[in-house]
Amino acid sequence: MAFSNKLADGFGKIIEQSPYTALDPIVKSNYISKGRNLIFGRSGNPEPRDLLYLGKVLETATGSSLLGADAYLDTSFPHVAYITGTRGSGKSMDLGVLLEGLNTLAAPSPISLDVTPVSTFLIDTQSQFWTLRYAPQGDEGARQLQQLAAWNLTPTPLARTRIFVPPSAVSFMGDEVPLKLRPRDVLHEEWCGLLGQEVYSPQGHLLAEVLGKLTGRDFEVDEMIRLLREGRFTTTIAETSRNVVIYRLVDYSRTELFSANGISVEDLLVAGQCNIFMLRDLRDEDKALVTALLARQLFTIMGRYHQQRRVSDFFQKEAPGKKLPSRVWLLVDEAHVVCPSQGSSPARAALVEYVKRGRDAGLSLVLATQQPSAVDDRVLSQVNLSLSHRLTFQSDINAAIARIPTKILTEMRVSGTKVSDFGDILRLLEAGQCFIGDHATSRAVLIQMRPRITAHGGQSPI
Repeated sequence: MAFSNKLADGFGKIIEQSPYTALDPIVKSNYISKGRNLIFGRSGNPEPRDLLYLGKVLETATGSSLLGADAYLDTSFPHVAYITGTRGSGKSMDLGVLLEGLNTLAAPSPISLDVTPVSTFLIDTQSQFWTLRYAPQGDEGARQLQQLAAWNLTPTPLARTRIFVPPSAVSFMGDEVPLKLRPRDVLHEEWCGLLGQEVYSPQGHLLAEVLGKLTGRDFEVDEMIRLLREGRFTTTIAETSRNVVIYRLVDYSRTELFSANGISVEDLLVAGQCNIFMLRDLRDEDKALVTALLARQLFTIMGRYHQQRRVSDFFQKEAPGKKLPSRVWLLVDEAHVVCPSQGSSPARAALVEYVKRGRDAGLSLVLATQQPSAVDDRVLSQVNLSLSHRLTFQSDINAAIARIPTKILTEMRVSGTKVSDFGDILRLLEAGQCFIGDHATSRAVLIQMRPRITAHGGQSPI
């Protein structure tokens, strides 16, 4: 199978002119002239497989112009992607576009070109992505349906979704899964952070002793409380200080967020399935804890799985155990909430390890934020793909530009006016327009993202 003009014609010719003219040429890109396809995230290998459709090039350029060319993203290589932009600029649309291309759809669609089935996990901090399981409908979906018609795209929902909600959240679809975490999966330092205690304080040592007595098995938070009340520990601590730890554990017990029979991440690793964690009703530190547990367990499970496969292949033996998807994508909306640059967060260490050592385990990470300057730099240092939407504050613009993994534009004509500052160019973008940067392209390229084929839950209130 090869690229053809049929693919180029398939999405319509909705972009025939543009107010944006880039004055910097593109001297290197993975561009397939037959069919006019521009591939991001891949060097070489022009075969149309493991690609998801992003949208169309929205700029003319000096030299060879790619205006109207179709933009694809390679999914065969693990990515660390960074999506930035103000509210309403298109970040949640991007996350939806990626999830649509990665997961199994209810009906075939050209947005996905032979993508090897993956398993996806979405940290939905605003609880708005439940609409992925529905096609656009109602008054809010009417405009979206018109856009899809212009792009020659047919609406269709995801075929496989599991939606997790905290026990305190109101169920409105009827099949949401109560989100319960296993206390055994929470590390000692994470318990200390959740309970507001220092790791190397007497209270921290007390928690370490409690966890030591419960290690190697599933347990409930109430068992931690019972052990603390019994008081049979080597650590000497005042009763008032011990009671502080007890009272805070009691508060967590009341939330019903923890259970010995909580979720098993390995059971959620199903090819083509999207696992959505709707966390709006949780406190920020609990959102970060959920993210930490997911990232750490995905890293451990997938790392072990691929190591066993490599050893089995070397000795030409059948790999033991359950067969899992070879690739996993973890997507985090409002990343500054769970992985801030300042203050403590249980997700920070887990995400740093995930991005620095997760490539061999087939792990991809997508971070979306409206505050680029507020996300931890140790995670962002591994970014190899960026989608930059409209930004306004200079500190956020500087932070976003610093993580674009290629050259930025030095000049662009916008409706005939020359703009020589890339920050000012970002300020002029409309919703759905973004610059995509990657290692395979010599500079960032302006793209019009396609409309979602599933219902979009991120609209402004009516």
